[in-house]
Amino acid sequence: MIHTALSDEPLDTQAIVARVHTQDAGAVVVFEGRTRAEDGLVRLSYEAFAERAAAQLGSFAREIAARDGVSGVAAAHRTGDVAVGEVSVVVVVCAGHRAEAFDGARDLIDRIKAEAAIWKKEIFATSEKWVGLPQ
Repeated sequence: MIHTALSDEPLDTQAIVARVHTQDAGAVVVFEGRTRAEDGLVRLSYEAFAERAAAQLGSFAREIAARDGVSGVAAAHRTGDVAVGEVSVVVVVCAGHRAEAFDGARDLIDRIKAEAAIWKKEIFATSEKWVGLPQ
């Protein structure tokens, strides 16, 4: 089972897990990326080339799902403003055993962070900056 989504609404981690969990999964690894409070950060703002990012999330998830032992994969990412403490990305990998689930979850979030057409801006009380883009 595979589920991917881009949403400007808050992400419901438990609902995302429920979409891909299978009874043969002995391991379910869930990763939530949250906006952390640091150095006066007020919020993050995400922009995406929606069609490309959605296709990439699907492609990444299918690659992980094709691995031996993996029975379910989900990747959901927020767009728009994400306040401190809110979830910006959820990755779920269900597998027969923990090694496959952990490996798949790490690989999936790493691919999303490195390759997806999703960009992040850090917004502070007095300034803002794009992360990962040339200044």
